[in-house]
Amino acid sequence: MVLWTAVLLIIGGICASAPLFKRAAKSLERFLIIIGFVVGIAVLAAAIILALGQSGLLGITAPNFSPGQYPFQDYYLVVMAVLGVLLFSRPLRKIRWASLIALGLGILAAAFLHSVFPTASTTILGIVFVVVLLIVYTLLRFAEDILDMIGGFLAFPPIAIIIGLVSIYYGLIIYAAG
Repeated sequence: MVLWTAVLLIIGGICASAPLFKRAAKSLERFLIIIGFVVGIAVLAAAIILALGQSGLLGITAPNFSPGQYPFQDYYLVVMAVLGVLLFSRPLRKIRWASLIALGLGILAAAFLHSVFPTASTTILGIVFVVVLLIVYTLLRFAEDILDMIGGFLAFPPIAIIIGLVSIYYGLIIYAAG
């Protein structure tokens, strides 16, 4: 149903505009960020479903626009993807997930080596742990920095507010076309 796409865009737009509510109440802004995380996952999933042409999956269908009915009507998928990334990445920017994943994989590699070769010395297990930890951390830290840069750019209040207002606009035109 087109209604779900429109509702996701409108609620996501309100959550993306959370910096507007900072002066009114800090707790309202935090609430919108938390709700926005969940809505961001739903918006990304809906954008992927629509981009793959799986209309009807989970009740999400593409809007049926008439040619030239609304200005910029063909860019709703781009808006959904940007909104989803903004809402999803905003609370995750503070978490250092690269170090957590690297630590876990280092421990798993050492434990796997110990289970395959039970007579392996502690020194060898320690070296395997450190090598895996450093390699995985280096690769994931690079990805984390790129995502942090993108998330920081999108979370900049004027940009987030613009993305929120554009999302609300697209939600309204999708609802009107629906």
